[in-house]
Amino acid sequence: MQRPPLQPHHPTAAGDKSLLGLELLRFACAISVLLWHYNHFYVVGAAHQGFSVTAQPLYGLLKPFYEAGWLGVQVFWALSGFIFFWKYAQPVQRGEVSAWRFAVLRFSRLYPLHIATLLAVAAMAWWYRQQHAMDYVYQFNDWPHFALQLLLASDWPGRSEWSFNGPIWSVSIEVLVYGLFFTLCRLGLTRWWQVLGLIAAAGAVYASKRTEHPIVLCVFFFYLGALTHLAHEALGRLGPRLQQALLAAGVLLLVAGTAVTALGALRPMFYTALLAPLAMLLLLRWVRPASPSVSGLIATLGNTTYASYLLHFPLQLLVANLSGGQPERLPLASPAWLLGYLALTFGLAVWVYRRFEVPAQARLRAQLLTAPARPSLPRG
Repeated sequence: MQRPPLQPHHPTAAGDKSLLGLELLRFACAISVLLWHYNHFYVVGAAHQGFSVTAQPLYGLLKPFYEAGWLGVQVFWALSGFIFFWKYAQPVQRGEVSAWRFAVLRFSRLYPLHIATLLAVAAMAWWYRQQHAMDYVYQFNDWPHFALQLLLASDWPGRSEWSFNGPIWSVSIEVLVYGLFFTLCRLGLTRWWQVLGLIAAAGAVYASKRTEHPIVLCVFFFYLGALTHLAHEALGRLGPRLQQALLAAGVLLLVAGTAVTALGALRPMFYTALLAPLAMLLLLRWVRPASPSVSGLIATLGNTTYASYLLHFPLQLLVANLSGGQPERLPLASPAWLLGYLALTFGLAVWVYRRFEVPAQARLRAQLLTAPARPSLPRG
């Protein structure tokens, strides 16, 4: 089974319409992850039963997502790189955001929902094991892996031993890159040629196959997103006609890359490295809705991505338990089942974001950033 993807989880400023294109891209990536993992419904223990990729609902329309939706994780990483450079690079470099503040902001955003879904999956995994004497999809559900999960470090060893709420793997890797990002920004390494050097170094390590540790690709795509942010700023300083010409060239390049990939002449991973920056640059300029209601809807869709990413596997595990671990009892080939799965996941994600994530985040930040024993910290 291929490594499952993740998620993205860094909301842009909801009130900043200039960034709504990124929210829309994040939502599209979340859809791709959920469709890629749709095959989990066919799993009994660790093996698929009665599964055919071409028999999945609306396969003709959704084929790229069913067959390569896991690549959405790389786009998520690139989106994170863009947002982090937009929001943190210069404040961190100037010393306006301390290491403590940066860590608290990230911890409060990621950990509450992670720990809640981890505990829920642990309980339901035990329930499934009592029924079937084996685990569902992810097989390393023991105490050592639980300890790694508690530390948000499940994939730091790089062994691909997926456990409990498996999709959290990509978040655990991204946490490592956060540390690299903060350190390099504090050292002043934020210029375009320095960012390009990091991308080239990570690309060289990946191409040489010296290691299969996922941090290599995470660094590559995270800093590809950072470079895209710098390109976005540079593009904004150009005249309107030159901007339009460059964007038109980007569209042609994207169309050509899509065609070449469809013909099998370009590897999907390389296509993703082309798609992510071009899609960001184009959507940032095309998605500027005048309607406040449309803007609010797009922002809401973007805010669901982290919750949908962490909730979809627990929901699948719940269905497996309730169905007695018998996928043949489920109408999995029905478009209505697929649409219901998507609607339930994102509907629940909206509720969880508003009623759980935001309040938990606010409480943690209030407690950890205003503790009397700590010196006052600048806002960032």
